[in-house]
Amino acid sequence: MDFQAPRQRLFALSLIIAIATGILVGRLWQIQVLQGTAYLRQSEENRIRDYVLTAPRGIVYDRKGRPLVTNRPSFTVAMLPLELRRPAEVMATLAPMLGMTPGEIRARIESSRARLFEPVRVKRDVGTRVVAMIEENRMDLPGVIILAEPVRYYLHGKMTAHVMGYIGEIDEDELKARKIERYKLGDLVGKSGVERKYEAALRGSDGRLRMEVDAHGRPLRELGRVAAVPGRSIVLSLDLDVQRAAFEALQASGLPSGAVVAMDPRSGELLAMVSTPSFDPNLFATGISPKAWQGLVRHPLRPLLNRAAGAAFEPGSVFKLVTATAALERGIVNRQSTFHAPGYFRLGRWVFRDLKAWGTVNFMTGMANSINVVFYTLGNRLGGEVLALYAKMLGLGEVTNIDLPAEVSGTIPSPSTKKALVGEPWYPGDSVNMSIGQGAVTATPLQVARMVSVIANRGTLYQPHVLLLMHDRGGKARRTGRVLQGRVTLKPSTFDVLHEGMQAAVDRGTGRAAAISGVMIAGKTGSAENPRGKPHAWFAGFAPARAPTVVVVAFVEHGFRGGISAAPIARRVFLAALSQSTPDRGATPHQTARQMARGSVRGTSEPRR
Repeated sequence: MDFQAPRQRLFALSLIIAIATGILVGRLWQIQVLQGTAYLRQSEENRIRDYVLTAPRGIVYDRKGRPLVTNRPSFTVAMLPLELRRPAEVMATLAPMLGMTPGEIRARIESSRARLFEPVRVKRDVGTRVVAMIEENRMDLPGVIILAEPVRYYLHGKMTAHVMGYIGEIDEDELKARKIERYKLGDLVGKSGVERKYEAALRGSDGRLRMEVDAHGRPLRELGRVAAVPGRSIVLSLDLDVQRAAFEALQASGLPSGAVVAMDPRSGELLAMVSTPSFDPNLFATGISPKAWQGLVRHPLRPLLNRAAGAAFEPGSVFKLVTATAALERGIVNRQSTFHAPGYFRLGRWVFRDLKAWGTVNFMTGMANSINVVFYTLGNRLGGEVLALYAKMLGLGEVTNIDLPAEVSGTIPSPSTKKALVGEPWYPGDSVNMSIGQGAVTATPLQVARMVSVIANRGTLYQPHVLLLMHDRGGKARRTGRVLQGRVTLKPSTFDVLHEGMQAAVDRGTGRAAAISGVMIAGKTGSAENPRGKPHAWFAGFAPARAPTVVVVAFVEHGFRGGISAAPIARRVFLAALSQSTPDRGATPHQTARQMARGSVRGTSEPRR
């Protein structure tokens, strides 16, 4: 009898069992030991969720402690990608509740594939009705959660939009640039204005919340919390009353586009900055719709453009202040100098026209009535290089370095630059045109305000700024000091004649519409020809004339005449600024600082229970 075959079969079976047991033991060892931590973490995440507690951004106040931008509570619908067991069904159920299509929701999820354990925000600020519908359909919406988050609220909408700016979700390019700052997709960041410039201060530090949830994602108990730290509050130099007066005056003009700048010539603090047409920054606070965005970027008047600092225009006759300054300094003219003004100025075979014939006039009459022939004569004698020199000395042709983004520099042409830029020589007629702010000369309303401030304060060039006061992390208020950019050294008599001529313009000349009874105002009007339509209208001045506390520049695009369109706007702004001025302008922000220390708006970002 052969016992060898059974033994062999038994051995083979035992070997197979041993190998299978070894594989099973090895696999168990791999799962329990090598991968135990990973599987434990996945198991924990089946019952434990971590949420971000979104930090509210810092509140922004005006110089008198009135809030300009705050935060309000809201609900955000979000989805957890790893818990979407039936994605198509869930999206089909959720979409009509949110007024979206399943495709739009799917696109939001797919754009955040790298964050499978993080909630993906589908729609912000949905309201209590949507929250109630989602809670009623909780069993059909696995992976859908509600977050409570603070939403930016711009209290004055269009009136302060170009200074405040707006926020939006960070894009991939910004995310790469801000990698070390721990931003992540879905975070909101400042995109323009103060929101962008002071992003680092206004942004807070997010907190964390760990919750235990049941199989349907419903919160059971809180396991741990790290509180969010709100962003720092800041105080701006804006005066809300002056800002409102400027905005309403521009609106009342009946013309669609323009800008107003009001500035303290003693420090460079901006009391008002308005640009029209404007936009509502609240549209961006919860994510602007594609339709609304296209409406803004395709609008022919470009409401997102800050015309006060982000666009340069032909200055027209306000540039005559440069021509007058250069002529007075070079000894070409004095207050008694006389000119023959027949209504035109002849230069070779070229004739430069004026509005009318004035006969023989002195320089003061020429300043008061903005007589072109007077300045044609001076510009022709000075030449382009001298005009360019004094224009740049007074701050034109370069950015002011205001603490707001997207400022432009404008253009001051000269004989030495024209050939290089356009390939043509400088002609004597270029100097004549330049003398009244025409030709290739362009400037922003903000630059004109700084130029007039130098004349008002007799030679000090301050950097314009909107930040007045900021808290440090310890809650201590730190005031922003004035920044000296340079000094313009002119003869005292030059300033005297400029002040006298500008006062005459408001008292009896082209700027009479800016006059206020009992207040001495100095100003200069401008009507600037341009190739895009009717002339632009300007008024630039300061008050009180003997001890200036405010400079106002009003610009109306295609407003035709400065004395008709811009001067009345400036008058309303002067009235508001002078009625609001107090002997101790700096006390209020420190009172505001104490208010802010007591009462920042705090918000959380946690699931609704």
